[in-house]
Amino acid sequence: MSLDPFERELISATNDKHSAVQRPRTWFASWRSRSKNCSENHSKNANDGSFSARACYMLHGMLVIIHIILVIFYVRHWEHRVIVSITSTNNDFWPVLLSASLQAFYTIYTAVLLFLTQRLAISRTLVCRLKLTAIHDISSAWAGLGSALSSVWRQSDIPASLWTTAGVTAYLTSMSVLHVTSSTLLQFQPFNASMATSVPTTLGWLYDLSIYSDVNWGSITASLPVINQLSGMVTPGLSNTTVYDTLKTSSITGNATVNATTITSHCGLLSNVTYNADASMAYVSFSANGENSYNGCECSLYVVVAGSDQIQILPWSIFDYSTPSALDVNAIQPTVSLMVSALLEIEPSVQEAVAVNMSWEYYNYTYTNTNTSIDVIPYEIQVYFMQCSLLANTTEGVVDIQTNNLLNPAPIWQPSTQWEIYQWTNVSDWATAIGLALPTPVSSGYPFGDPLLHPTQPSIADEYIMSLVGLNLTAEELQNGRSVPPNATFVLRPDILELAVAKAAAQLIWIAGRFSPSNGGLQPGNGMAYVDEVFIALRLNINLLPLCFAASASVIMLGLALLMTRASDASHDSQAAIPDIGVLQLLWLGHRSASINEVLEDVEHPTEANLRRAGMVDVCFAKTISDEQEFGSSTDSLTSEADHGHDDEM
Repeated sequence: MSLDPFERELISATNDKHSAVQRPRTWFASWRSRSKNCSENHSKNANDGSFSARACYMLHGMLVIIHIILVIFYVRHWEHRVIVSITSTNNDFWPVLLSASLQAFYTIYTAVLLFLTQRLAISRTLVCRLKLTAIHDISSAWAGLGSALSSVWRQSDIPASLWTTAGVTAYLTSMSVLHVTSSTLLQFQPFNASMATSVPTTLGWLYDLSIYSDVNWGSITASLPVINQLSGMVTPGLSNTTVYDTLKTSSITGNATVNATTITSHCGLLSNVTYNADASMAYVSFSANGENSYNGCECSLYVVVAGSDQIQILPWSIFDYSTPSALDVNAIQPTVSLMVSALLEIEPSVQEAVAVNMSWEYYNYTYTNTNTSIDVIPYEIQVYFMQCSLLANTTEGVVDIQTNNLLNPAPIWQPSTQWEIYQWTNVSDWATAIGLALPTPVSSGYPFGDPLLHPTQPSIADEYIMSLVGLNLTAEELQNGRSVPPNATFVLRPDILELAVAKAAAQLIWIAGRFSPSNGGLQPGNGMAYVDEVFIALRLNINLLPLCFAASASVIMLGLALLMTRASDASHDSQAAIPDIGVLQLLWLGHRSASINEVLEDVEHPTEANLRRAGMVDVCFAKTISDEQEFGSSTDSLTSEADHGHDDEM
């Protein structure tokens, strides 16, 4: 029987005697044997094969580089620079477009990778000396992930190509990981973006406030107790002792930078005060340089005798003894003048210079069997006259546009820790106006003290200041009664009083700006504020977990592609006789190869196990490039002696 060129090249060493097919002793020995055979017989499919290999490795490397770049972007957060604004028409457009684009890119890219890798890997398989069953398992594994898993499972029965089919399975699994993570690798994430702009504001500070302002201070001071009961939502423009600009619009979201003016106070004791009980006046003199003196100006304080533990805001007037050139009356003037009948923690030497004795009477009732006698008992109390200066410090404040609430309240200034003698200094015109406004005689109508001896009706401002420092006249009178010696028990600290005066001054200015000029207020000015407008936008975001899976999968695919194709070991003088392992190729091969027919002719029942067992013979489908007319050349052989055992039962 004569053989055609195909059979002559396909079958050699027919006289070789081979034992029955046995499993390899170790996977390493089997892999080493196959690698040696492949190195001898691996092909280069001319220019096309070299180009496919270069394209395969380049595309795998580019995929790894893409993921490395994404890792760098994630660490630096450079992807957040890609920002897309949200409108009513594109709310879902950009996320859907990004997800679809990523899926399309990875699907097309991995399809190209699979085409090139599968083509090169099968070509390498066909030129290697392998078991016919191994060629069958490897080609089946490339059909898909399910087929690859099935091929790996078959190795448990007849291990023809465990590691190669496992590599194909790992490659296809990594590709599936890329498909799964592609849509979540990059996402548009909503966040609060900001944009600088300017909006109109209502000024919080009344720049027109002066002693000449046409303001109805009576109605304004009467509103002081109400303001202290309101929350910040009802008092925009006022925060503790700070008045600030408010925005005229709330249509945008964000924060605005505005002018915020914080009022502070410093209270000191007046020394060398002369008290005239008959005139109900107290006099204190000071000179142009701010020192207490009798050759400069005299401040007259209008005094109403009060009981102990009280604070009175005193009206004042000023008289200049010197020539106009010696003193600018508008520069050095009183501000907030107070008379305090509470206890002060001061040195005895200082107390002698600042304490003023006032006469107080109370009724002493003596009861007998026949009548009741009433005696008027004189009693002296000590009072202190004080002067509280006012200062304003304007800084930048941050305001919430929606609520007009101040987000960064001014820090509490360094308060006074002990009582000191007041030093006369230059004051602003607005501070003088507040000093004249607070003692406005607007009473709540509730009298204190004995109505026959010392009826007292503190002003609303008096009661308000006392409530801020912790004094409550109503509760004190209900507890002690009216006909008892007025003993002082409350200890007044300078920091508490300074905070109360500053708070009352800030609230007066705020109320005056809220009253219209027709109701006795002042018209606040208009201004502009810089606003960080906050709006919801979309920014590109890299998800770390999908990126880690995708990067790992791309590295695994690159390594497996190099291992399974192994182009660097390719021979330059041979190529595969058939380009693929398909149904048509197998039919053609079976028709042309009598030796393969011999191997399979004894299989009576064509089960998977029987055919795989029969195919455990070494084959190699390779031909030399120089031999273009005949199929094959060299020493590639199909072992003629195989294990033709009995078929498995179906």
